[in-house]
Amino acid sequence: MSTAVRARPGPDQFALRTVVGVGAMVVLVAAAGAGATVPLWQAVTLLGLAALTACWPDSSAGTLLLVGAAYVWAGTPESLSPWVLVAAAGMVFAHLAAQVAALGPAPLKVDSTQVSRWAVRAALVWIAAAVTWVMVVWMREVPVGRTAYALGLLVLTVVAVAAAHRINTSRA
Repeated sequence: MSTAVRARPGPDQFALRTVVGVGAMVVLVAAAGAGATVPLWQAVTLLGLAALTACWPDSSAGTLLLVGAAYVWAGTPESLSPWVLVAAAGMVFAHLAAQVAALGPAPLKVDSTQVSRWAVRAALVWIAAAVTWVMVVWMREVPVGRTAYALGLLVLTVVAVAAAHRINTSRA
């Protein structure tokens, strides 16, 4: 007679799965900070999706969590509030934690090098969100016309040159 062994997450996996829930709570706090009154059913649904994602990080619950977080944020009266950067951080960290937790079974020890690589990627995504937010807030004050198109082309050119430089230096 064999006994079934339950695979429980180690401390590092537990920490990652906790960050998923914390990220969802950060989105709720940011929405409230931006003036939204989040209905109880939305908060419970979002936290339930966070719990499902924490338990099964490789499931589609993570996608539903991010969609739910965006839905909660859509209820804010001022969507361009600086609180959007806090909400974006919550979403990025929830996604990052679920992504890293899903790389292996629950008892798998998480490699610190891998976590640091994903953390750098997450920071870059959040920085891109912050730059986009700054540009959108600034562009509301700029009259629409050729200036907006020229600025857009300038930004695209800078991003393309930076990407080409990054690709060329990584091959060397």
